[in-house]
Amino acid sequence: MTESLHEHATEVVVVGAGMAGLMAATTLSDRDVVVLEASGRAGGRVESVRRGDYWINLGTQFTEGTGTLIEALERHQVSMGTLAGKTVALSLHGKQVDTSNPFGLMFRSRMTFMDRIGLAAVGARILAATPFLQMNPENRLAKRVRAKLDTLSASYVLRGIGSEVARDMVRSWSGQWMGCEPEETAATQFVMSMGILLTDPAKVPNLSLPEGGNQTLTDILAADLGDRLRLNSPVTSVERTEDGVVVDYEDENGPVRIRARRAIVTVPGDVAVKILPSLPAGYRTAFDDIRYGRYVVVGFFTREEGPQRWDDYIAVSTPQLSFQAMFNHAAALRGPGPRKPGGALACFAGGAVADSLFELTDEEIVSRFTADLLSLYPELEGKLDEGIVRRHHRVVPFWAPGGRASLPTLRRNLGPVHLAGDYQLDMPSLADAAASGERAAKQVLASLPRGRFS
Repeated sequence: MTESLHEHATEVVVVGAGMAGLMAATTLSDRDVVVLEASGRAGGRVESVRRGDYWINLGTQFTEGTGTLIEALERHQVSMGTLAGKTVALSLHGKQVDTSNPFGLMFRSRMTFMDRIGLAAVGARILAATPFLQMNPENRLAKRVRAKLDTLSASYVLRGIGSEVARDMVRSWSGQWMGCEPEETAATQFVMSMGILLTDPAKVPNLSLPEGGNQTLTDILAADLGDRLRLNSPVTSVERTEDGVVVDYEDENGPVRIRARRAIVTVPGDVAVKILPSLPAGYRTAFDDIRYGRYVVVGFFTREEGPQRWDDYIAVSTPQLSFQAMFNHAAALRGPGPRKPGGALACFAGGAVADSLFELTDEEIVSRFTADLLSLYPELEGKLDEGIVRRHHRVVPFWAPGGRASLPTLRRNLGPVHLAGDYQLDMPSLADAAASGERAAKQVLASLPRGRFS
């Protein structure tokens, strides 16, 4: 017996309820819009868990201090924890050093002379290219430097470097910020993300932490959509028609078809290829060129009292441990006045390290991370709550050398089908996802006739 197909109509269908999809739907809130999400929750790679005064971001860690995303947080009156005065540290050979002072990093950390030379060479290669990536992209010299970096793998910064410490650090940076190995990604994205941290530590306060975690905003946006947001509704196809689109999906009652004037597709590249069967070859190639970083995250709520060594660090890079970075979400709450007891820490492993961890059980992962966290901060013995594990097989988009050349294709709509996601802009981030969703929605609004759809 064949299941009956339920049909209805709307003006716009948004496929995917991550940050891009939620922002697109919010921008279209005055029109007839339906949002379809395959999973049982909105937010995509934004996920926060909360306990008392503290929260842990188990997906995307930070929001950026400008642009569409921050405007949305302000509009919805989400309080922001401050990271002003907070810094990043490096833990190496059992010693922790503040990285806001590059000279202190080089000479106070426990490195051999050859390690210092190797790390200085890596830093010099990154710093030589960074100013050109921060220029107007239309600048002729900036274009040449960017084009060259697009053809190189990030591992070029390690050419001729014999220091294992320098190599460990570069792999750790690539793993913690992009979820991949230096050999996998074109140099552009790696150099830009690392260069900003090395050249302008004052920009660290532009990384913000909404109180309650990043999920605070996605929860608000999802609640505002009400029954226009349909969870557990995986889309099977998005087809263009003469007067719009037909979107087929599944819900708890069986197959459903929506006819709409426009669609905004905000899913990852590999999913987009599956649900857009008539995708032109150029778009298919552009989606296939996108790679995704992978992570394993373990979050720990803690029960310490009084000031602690990590209170003023938003992150500690740990290239020699089973995780590559520890993020301190409670740093956003550490201001003047008495320190509240407890805290919240998230340990991240990315790239090949995550690949090896995927083969382990949750209990084995927590055991490894706990042992290394206690080696970093022995004073946490007996003060760690049970670890909360997340395995992310597809997170930050990146491109292999030469792969970014196809990216401009994905910034163009396919007739009534518009695309959005953090892959569309130069530095994939939560802010880019929000901006791309808003941009796609504004393009849709400009293209829609004024009459209602029926």
